[in-house]
Amino acid sequence: MARIDLNVPFAQKDDAKRLGARWDGDRKVWYVPDGVNPGAFGRWLPALPDINVRASNYFIAQSETHCWKCRELTQVFGFILPSGHEALEPDDEEDDRDVWYRHDEPTILNYVTELLPAVANRIKTMTRHYRVDFSKTTGSSYWMNHCEACGMKQGDFELFCEPDGAFFPMDEQAASQIVLQTFSEPFGGCADTSYGDHLFDSMRRT
Repeated sequence: MARIDLNVPFAQKDDAKRLGARWDGDRKVWYVPDGVNPGAFGRWLPALPDINVRASNYFIAQSETHCWKCRELTQVFGFILPSGHEALEPDDEEDDRDVWYRHDEPTILNYVTELLPAVANRIKTMTRHYRVDFSKTTGSSYWMNHCEACGMKQGDFELFCEPDGAFFPMDEQAASQIVLQTFSEPFGGCADTSYGDHLFDSMRRT
């Protein structure tokens, strides 16, 4: 289970510490470590979005594509979760109940509708062209790429679901054009997941 960051006022830090919270000096935040029941920290829990995927760390993937509107080359971004991430899925034994299921292979996310605030802030520091917008095609809003030249929306289907799309490489050469930046911090979001041979090992790490 991914750790949970807390909103602890300075005056209450000793109370949080006594309950088992730990201090992350790099990020300047108190958090609930793995294995500790978060129930005791209710007064400090942040308001979180509904999520169906989570992980203790994640990648932001960067590639490029030609804008379908102006044909200029533009940078595009996405999220990849490593093996060991968890996804909320229907319980095989109880149809009306979802359970967290651990996956032993990576997944690339698409149609991301929710992100933990820390993750949203992280992607915002990398680009202003990946943001929430409304899609007439899906009739919904999600985090999507926009052309750096003309500002046109770049839909997730073409980038993530079409073979030879920016994030759907069909050979090792194409996969090597995708650059992965690793973030050793919790990920949480609501998104579609995609499994299969996406040639993750051939993508470049920074």
